[in-house]
Amino acid sequence: MDPVLFKAAEAGNIGPFENCQTCLDQLLTPDENTILHVYLKNQSSEPESTDFVDKILERCPPLLFKANKRGETPLHLAARYGHSNVVELLIHRAKALPSDPESRVTKVKMMLRMTNGERDTALHEAARNSQSRVVNILTKEDRQFSYPANVHGETPLYIAASNVLSAWNKERGKVVDGILTNCISVDYGGPNGRTALHAAIRVGDDETARKLLEKEKKLTKTTDENGWSPLHYAAYFNRTNRIVQVLLEYDASAAYIAETEKKRTALHIAAIRGRVDVVKEIVSRCPAFCELVDNRGWNALHYAVARKDIKALEECLKIPELARLKTEKDDEGNTPFHLIAALAHEQKEWESVLYTDSYHCRREIYGLNKRKLGVNEIRQGNFADQIQKELVESLRDVGKGPIGRKPLILKREEKKNNEEIKGENEALSKARESHLVVAALIATVTFAAAFTLPGGYKSDRGTAILAKKAAFIVFVISDTISMVLSILAVFIHFLISLIHGFEMVKDKDIGEHTTDILFWVATLFTMIGMGTMIIAFITGTYAVLEPSLWLAISTCVIGLSFFFLVFLVFRFIRKGSW
Repeated sequence: MDPVLFKAAEAGNIGPFENCQTCLDQLLTPDENTILHVYLKNQSSEPESTDFVDKILERCPPLLFKANKRGETPLHLAARYGHSNVVELLIHRAKALPSDPESRVTKVKMMLRMTNGERDTALHEAARNSQSRVVNILTKEDRQFSYPANVHGETPLYIAASNVLSAWNKERGKVVDGILTNCISVDYGGPNGRTALHAAIRVGDDETARKLLEKEKKLTKTTDENGWSPLHYAAYFNRTNRIVQVLLEYDASAAYIAETEKKRTALHIAAIRGRVDVVKEIVSRCPAFCELVDNRGWNALHYAVARKDIKALEECLKIPELARLKTEKDDEGNTPFHLIAALAHEQKEWESVLYTDSYHCRREIYGLNKRKLGVNEIRQGNFADQIQKELVESLRDVGKGPIGRKPLILKREEKKNNEEIKGENEALSKARESHLVVAALIATVTFAAAFTLPGGYKSDRGTAILAKKAAFIVFVISDTISMVLSILAVFIHFLISLIHGFEMVKDKDIGEHTTDILFWVATLFTMIGMGTMIIAFITGTYAVLEPSLWLAISTCVIGLSFFFLVFLVFRFIRKGSW
């Protein structure tokens, strides 16, 4: 395509094409884009007029079906960019053409059903980009067509339901409504056996989930290739119980579905994910559901222990139906409290869960496992290694989650190799050294400023000359705050060195993440100390230069620019991290 004609196509200028001797469908870019492709790609918003497209098609009707290298027709692009008036024009032009004599399919339906290289129709493109007006136009024109999946296994409805970028956008709901309302035959399918209901649950859209179930109730029992039902997805992805309520409202029996291989139910998934509200909702609607176990005989309370979250476990134990599972044994004869004993053997904080009043009074109720070990023997002896391995392995196993998700290993339980630990310790040590120098420097400067007060001292009494000025008072207070915080930061860094020196973390005398928390607290103190030091400088300078007001104000403005520059730095860091 000639550069002049290319620019004319971009601008929608019909003039250069009126006298063009070359057939318009022969004017192509290297990607085989036609005049219409170029024009539609370069419209940032819906064009006010469709005259350019209309006149081009009038001169060359074959452009209506002409595809580029990716197999995209003008309708694909108009649907993608939401040019609804262009979509209507293309449909109108196609209707004017005769039907195919062999298939007897009208030209407009042929155009609507044309697919690109990834087997996406124009409806796929409109759904992916949440173009609700275009979706309504397309679906009303071909109500009988079910719009099958593309090469990735995605149907238009699945794409609309799984659109994360517009999860809370009203347009997204309109797209789903358009497909469900206008299409007589709806394909709910998605990749790997998932359905549009799985997709809606994954993005946390309970309204779309309800709409899908109103149209097709059987979706509650449709599982993916791993046997995960929509309720499994709700237990895995959603922190609130709204979607769970919707699913159980339409079909409570879906709670009994277990996955294919490991036989884990949605209640097991909710327990291992720490979704206590979801657990409560499932148990309240299906109390008998608690009896279900996985392929190792683990019940929901075993999984709550495997979560290794004391707070979540304590909440689960408050649920009567789950509390009754304390004495239930798995295939190895271990009750949930046998596993708690294994944790208490390694981590002292679990003793608060283990040594409850009921345990002290009736410790024999948990019995012995198949290794002839009771809870007390596991807690006090050296027999917990195998159980601990099983617990960690269970956590990793359950953490696989649905198809396409990486194995979930909780950070506090993640096992790191020696090289990773060594590298992290070295990096933390270097950072502490730098922070220590900064904190010590701030403490030195602010300490010195306290005894070399701006304005000097009265020779007869030794008190500050500017003591009654407001700016001086602010100087003293901010200088004191800065000195105290910086010295406190120095003390925390010293304390961290002491902790590492005595290997308190390794000996489990303190929590695993204590030093990390202390480091970030010290960093926060240092940063606040920097800010208050700047305030001390500004107010001290103002107190001295007040007689020369313009100079005092100039100094204040320059000093306050520090906070603006800090804001810009953090903004740059945040943008660079996306």
